[in-house]
Amino acid sequence: MSDISTFFKNKSLSSEKVVPEGTARIEELAFAGSDGLEKLIIPDSVTEIGNYAFMNCYGLREIRMPEKVAKIGAGLFQNCWQLRSVRMPEGTLSLGTDMFENCHALAEIWLPLSLKEAARTSLSGCRSLRAIHISPEQIRLLPPSARYTAALTYMEEHAADPAAAGNTAGNAIIESYVKDRQKSFLDLAINRKSTEAVRYMLSNGLADEAALREYLDKAVSSGRTEITALLLDSLKDSDTGSGLSEDPFA
Repeated sequence: MSDISTFFKNKSLSSEKVVPEGTARIEELAFAGSDGLEKLIIPDSVTEIGNYAFMNCYGLREIRMPEKVAKIGAGLFQNCWQLRSVRMPEGTLSLGTDMFENCHALAEIWLPLSLKEAARTSLSGCRSLRAIHISPEQIRLLPPSARYTAALTYMEEHAADPAAAGNTAGNAIIESYVKDRQKSFLDLAINRKSTEAVRYMLSNGLADEAALREYLDKAVSSGRTEITALLLDSLKDSDTGSGLSEDPFA
């Protein structure tokens, strides 16, 4: 496309922009510093995105990524303060250095089966991140702090019927990880008002009586009525947890 270089160099973009169909590559720093950009649509023809392509797009709230990529760079969304959610394309191998650094509003992210690694700084500063959708087998790839969010997300998604996903191995990974950190997960679930995660833990015996009693007081003092009711019901006939198998994320 003859005018594609001009398209990418233009920083005076409108609030919503669609990358032209047929574009194969988004260059390094292509949209960096486009303050007025709020929504960006990238077609499936794009298979390569360069380093820091969307860095410092402070107003970017929404982005539609291509379905698949062959190559994706580091630091794509650094300092995209208003970005709310992202579905990373299949073919993404790495969450590189500073990939989502300081994405303060980022609440939800979907990560593909192709992911092989994640830099420790890939999600730093994502203080609003509440949901990370990723397969249980891949959670160990994430920075340590993000593993809790990913496991909590899995429990929330499978609270109604943990066996519905048909992923016995995945369920076992989550349950082993959570049981070894039951107090941390109860604390996180109460803070986030995640009734679903607490229900998953109780249904699968992932919290022993001592932990339930300790966090019952916190649930009551925090006004978490539904969670309090769940903990009380479980304590009526609680059973101490069995031993823990080897940590799958070690």
